[in-house]
Parts: sequence; structure tokens; C-alpha cells
Amino acid sequence: MGCERRATEKAGLRALRRITAWLTAVVALLTSLVVTNSPAMAADLPYGPYTCANGYVWRDAYAGDQVCVTPAIRTQTATENALGPSRREPGGGPYGPDTCKQGYVWRETRPSDHVCVPPSSRDQAYSDNSSAHLRLADPGATPRGGVSISTTLNQLGGRLFANGSGLTPYGAVTFSAVGIGTTRPYGLGTLYADAYGNLPGWQHVADVWCRSYQTGPATIVVLDVRTGLVTTAGTTTAFLHCG
Repeated sequence: MGCERRATEKAGLRALRRITAWLTAVVALLTSLVVTNSPAMAADLPYGPYTCANGYVWRDAYAGDQVCVTPAIRTQTATENALGPSRREPGGGPYGPDTCKQGYVWRETRPSDHVCVPPSSRDQAYSDNSSAHLRLADPGATPRGGVSISTTLNQLGGRLFANGSGLTPYGAVTFSAVGIGTTRPYGLGTLYADAYGNLPGWQHVADVWCRSYQTGPATIVVLDVRTGLVTTAGTTTAFLHCG
């Protein structure tokens, strides 16, 4: 009887080891799948979510400025940074210590950018900020920001609404859709942040018409024009909801 019991115990241990090994392999497989399908790897962008489209480079007006511009504008921006101090009024003026000399204005690639430049450079900075989402390799791969969207579906598609925070006070906020079969982000509408940088309540962004060829949800891209910062706000099924 003792021999039979020991044999049974050994068989049970062998079975337990096989089960443990199987579970370990399953866990390892699941872990590898999670890593393989992570958003960062799926995007496959060499310089992260703000990788520029071909022909563009980061502006680098300040540390962390990843607005995509032409190489010529990046060179111009670096020159402006170097010349900026010489274009300020010695001792300051009506706009504080950063008051510019006659003929120069603040560049304002973001509200705190007080580098003194010719007016044409400020216009250029605004134009580049306004096009920031169009110059990314994949604007839909940018991280989630402080804005969220909500969709009310109807027979023709749906209505898109947004609220959120963390925006430039009184700044324009534009909305676009990617993943709907167009080569460029599809413009939806513009809202304006309040004095606190918020979009209070659920504000109407656009009425969205369904597309018969649409097979999945679209990603909504948000651009804070005053800073050129591009983020995402979630997805909507309005483009594929027909009837």
C-alpha cells in the first residue's frame, strides 16, 4: 500500500509540474501579446507621437517645441532666439522687461514666447501653429489631452460635442477627424476656450455625415492653435452610422 501511495503522489507531482509549466507559458504568451500590441509600437513612429511628416522638422523655438515646420523656419527660429535680447528695449518699457524695440513684436509661438521678431515672423508662427496637425506623420497617434468628445447618433451620422480643460485661455481650438479614408485630417470645427482655458459644458463641434465605406471609428484630433499642441480626444462612430 505504501508503494502504491508513493507512486500516486509522484504521478500527482508530475501532473502539477506540467500544469505549472503550461500556465507559465500561457502567461508569457499573453505578456508578449500585450507588449506587441501596445500603442507606441503599433504607431511605429521613429521620433514618438510628434514625428513630423516628410519634409518637416521640429521648430525648437523653446525646449519641448515639437511643432513641425520647414527646415528654413527652424533655422530662422534659431537665429531669432540668438538675436532676441538685442531687440529688446534697454531697461524695459510699457510691456515690462521684455518690451521690444520699435519695429519688433513678440513672436508668440506660445503665449509666453516673448522673443522679439519682425511682425512677419509672428504671423509665420501663428500659421505654423495652425497647421501643426497637418504636418505630423500620424496625428491620430498623439496622446490624449484634456478634451473629451461625445457623439449623439442619428440617421445621417451624428452630432459631435466636446468639453475639457488645459487649453490656452481665450484660444482657438480646432477639431479634425483621422481614419476616414482621407489623406489629411478632416476639419470639423473650431471652438474657443474661456478665460480659464476650459471648454465648459458639452459644446457642439460639428454635424457628421456617415460614409458608406467607413469600416471603423474615427479618431478626433484637437489642436490648441495658440501653442500648436496636438492631442486626441477619443473616437466617434458617427462616420459609419448610416440609418
